[in-house]
Amino acid sequence: MILAFDIGTTAVKASLFDDKLALLASSSIEYELIAERSLHVELDAETYWKGIVHCVKEILAKAPRSAKDIRGIGITTQGETLIPVDASGTALRRAIVWLDGRAVDESATIRALFDEREFYAKTGIPDCNGLCPVSKLLWIKNREPELYANTYKFLLLEDYVIMRLTGKFVSEKSLLSTTGYFDIAQDRLWEEMLRRIGVDQEKIPEALECGTIVSKILPEVAAELGLPFDVLIVTGAMDQTAGALGAVNVAPGLLSETTGTALSIAVTCENPDFWNEKRLTIYRHISKGRYLYIPICMTAGIVLKWFKDEFCADLIAESAAGSESVYDAMGKLAETTPVGANGLVLLPYFAGVTQPDNNPAARGVFLGVGLDTKRGHFIRAIFESIAFMLRENIELIESITGVRVAELRSLGGGAKSAIWSQIKADVTNRKISTMAESECASLGAAILVAVALGSYASAASAATEANEVHSSFEPEARNSAVYEKSYLTYKTLYARVRDLF
Repeated sequence: MILAFDIGTTAVKASLFDDKLALLASSSIEYELIAERSLHVELDAETYWKGIVHCVKEILAKAPRSAKDIRGIGITTQGETLIPVDASGTALRRAIVWLDGRAVDESATIRALFDEREFYAKTGIPDCNGLCPVSKLLWIKNREPELYANTYKFLLLEDYVIMRLTGKFVSEKSLLSTTGYFDIAQDRLWEEMLRRIGVDQEKIPEALECGTIVSKILPEVAAELGLPFDVLIVTGAMDQTAGALGAVNVAPGLLSETTGTALSIAVTCENPDFWNEKRLTIYRHISKGRYLYIPICMTAGIVLKWFKDEFCADLIAESAAGSESVYDAMGKLAETTPVGANGLVLLPYFAGVTQPDNNPAARGVFLGVGLDTKRGHFIRAIFESIAFMLRENIELIESITGVRVAELRSLGGGAKSAIWSQIKADVTNRKISTMAESECASLGAAILVAVALGSYASAASAATEANEVHSSFEPEARNSAVYEKSYLTYKTLYARVRDLF
């Protein structure tokens, strides 16, 4: 059996898979980010580890006989979250979460050093801004020099978990591809970047391939988690890349979208245009020579979570007392609210926008609130706004590739909501398909472990065997017609308020 850890922005999830990559059990736990200052978003690194311990113990409580059969662990995480550690692996400060945009001045320094076209051609990142890990490295070097001097390695989140499990300081290439200091065209660290900003390359961990066996689990960690002492730890892939693998998105021509904390869209390609003027985000895929076009929308599911936490205390209490999840209850409110949310339109840019426009200063805007606006209207408007964001980025992809997308595979937590999937189909006027295993990021991490252990010849063959389309949602013409007007309002609204940000 295989354990997979999926460590997202606001929750840790652990999943147990059998030797055929069927999901047997899972556990998750949420946590609150720390945002005490403008643009600062942090979390104690120990919170991630405590979440893993909680989830593993809960899984083993559900399936106590499985522990002895677990042979490997794979990890998939959010990208860009940065954790400086000393030589013992102790975190020297809170993790700087990927949503954190504090390094504005440092990003300006880097932009002065490298032309934006060169930066994109090297990294696949459209623009060096305060969100980029390379900017945050420079921020730490400039603002916390003593901490910088004491840092042994700057770890990303997956690196940190691997270090806690094995004691090894390593990274993997799909995760590094969004840091701003990894050259995805050459498939190695961008040494010139690190040299010119004065960051010691030795402080960056070794870059391994996805699906590489790192080592056995540390004995004391195996004892803490209740696992066998011969469990092997395997490098995974960033959550969006692992999700694409789990959705069998490993060859050119398929599009998958993940509605989690953020919204990301993935299209596999082999020869991306690193000099395209539109500078669509490019990731390194799970293997050399293959890439993903990935438009990233910073806030998607996290907007729904924000609304839940701030305005749905009664639904949370009812959920705790009953069997229905709070998100299912919110989905029912959206489903019973008319298409178009009574004219309420949301710009869901709660932490800025990167694509199709690059505007880190953008924020959320509700337009059309009236005395007759109910809670269900707000929830439906949130669902619809994420679908609008999806549509505008599909249109961006099509303008670059010249190929119309006819079908989307929908992944992540959002794929569990039938009403959300139908809204996406109606807004995009395209078929939306969900997968038999919707937790594709966890499945992708498990696939990499299964291949590393020799159970499958390749990741592509494992993914094809492990997952298939479960449900499809066709667009309803009547609803699509309503959404044409709402989508135009959405686009016009941003154009009108853009300069106000």
